[in-house]
Amino acid sequence: MEKSSCKEKLRMLAATNLTRIQAVLDEAVNLARANGEGQLASYIPELAAAPPELTSAAIMLCDGTRLVAGDFDRHRFTMQSVAKLILLAGFLEEVGEKEIFSWLNAEPSGLPFSSATQLDIFGPTPANPLVNAGAILLCNRLPGKQNEQIAWLERWGERLLGSKVAANQRVFKSEWETGDRNRALAYLMKSNRVISGEVEKTLTAYFHLCSLEANISQAAHLGAVLANGGKSADGVTLLSERTAAIVVSIMATSGLYDESGIHLVRTGFPAKSGVSGLIVAVATGCGGIAVCSPRVNNKGGSVRGHIILEHISRQLGWHFAFHQQRKELCQAS
Repeated sequence: MEKSSCKEKLRMLAATNLTRIQAVLDEAVNLARANGEGQLASYIPELAAAPPELTSAAIMLCDGTRLVAGDFDRHRFTMQSVAKLILLAGFLEEVGEKEIFSWLNAEPSGLPFSSATQLDIFGPTPANPLVNAGAILLCNRLPGKQNEQIAWLERWGERLLGSKVAANQRVFKSEWETGDRNRALAYLMKSNRVISGEVEKTLTAYFHLCSLEANISQAAHLGAVLANGGKSADGVTLLSERTAAIVVSIMATSGLYDESGIHLVRTGFPAKSGVSGLIVAVATGCGGIAVCSPRVNNKGGSVRGHIILEHISRQLGWHFAFHQQRKELCQAS
């Protein structure tokens, strides 16, 4: 009887925790919807056509429990720079950290994501794998012909997002036609012999990566894998623990570019932003959080997404430094 009562208590604790987490998630989305600040990323014309009021959020706990809020059932988006996490994780698994960090640095730049100045400061290699130049360099090292490179990206995308993904061809075309800044970064690196081969082939892979389309549950799955040390909810190893640790560390220092520091102070979540309005965050030991709303600030981060993440962190005590409260709410959930 005593053992049975203990199990029942754990079940009740789990139900209470889930109810609390769902309530906080709903509150966060409602709070964010009251904010109309920010602008659509108009320099990619197809992103400027996104419905500006769409706002969705999801939490996937490490045990696989999924909680959603907002427009989760009808909101699809391209991952943009959040997909750089897929590229980095795949390379770490297949090539190894020693090789990768002989190609580029792993330092926060304190500069915008498309800065050419970074290539002089860190010279001539990119500051880290999450800025545009760093991801372009990695795309330059993808193995095989163009179709094999695309297949590599989609295979790793499916592994980490939990289901198949493909590029949104309208967004891909829009990025291809307007991506002169990224072309400038690529040609600058080629002139410095940091990358080699056909620049347009490299950029095709890069624009395809950014155009991978997902929903909020898939994005939260990516965060949950990283939060759980590279394992799926049922214990399958998708990434080594070392790979997950490296990716999360670089997210903490560089995932939101020149607003990474203030974001970490406010939330305690290592995170990665994309100009589609997606942010994927890691609540270590608890789960992954994904938020998306297309109005972004001048640093490329979703205005509403920031509001949602800060509310979740404060209300649930999920800041990485708040050990006890995080432990209690994550247990038996």
